[in-house]
Amino acid sequence: MEIKAARWEDCGQVAALIEQLEEMPIDKARFEAVYRANLSNPQIDYRTAWINGVLAGFLSVHIQNLLHHTSAIAEIEELVVDVRYRGQGVGKCLFDQAKKIAAQAGCPQLECACNQRRTASHEFYKRQGMACRHYKFTLPLK
Repeated sequence: MEIKAARWEDCGQVAALIEQLEEMPIDKARFEAVYRANLSNPQIDYRTAWINGVLAGFLSVHIQNLLHHTSAIAEIEELVVDVRYRGQGVGKCLFDQAKKIAAQAGCPQLECACNQRRTASHEFYKRQGMACRHYKFTLPLK
């Protein structure tokens, strides 16, 4: 397995993984615009996992300076492994990359919000040493 920085050329394949994560189609034009903008944002780090030339996983880590932490905090926004490669250590490799990204940025903490329906993901994050200490509330605006 090879972990690489994501590139613009990976956009279509990453979009397919995000559709797996969300279990629904996404608006490709809007996805491309956000992907392109985020690739050039120094506070966002995208990584890809490749197995024999096939995109097996994707990681997105966002770093923000948060007042209530009085420091920069790293958050995994997306971590998805292609269904064909789950259970083969891809997720753990990407999670380990997230920890390295956070540490290199001087972040004292790595966070992740995860949809309540993704119970297998909850167990994955617990196995990585994470604890569920917060609630995340959402309000759809459209």
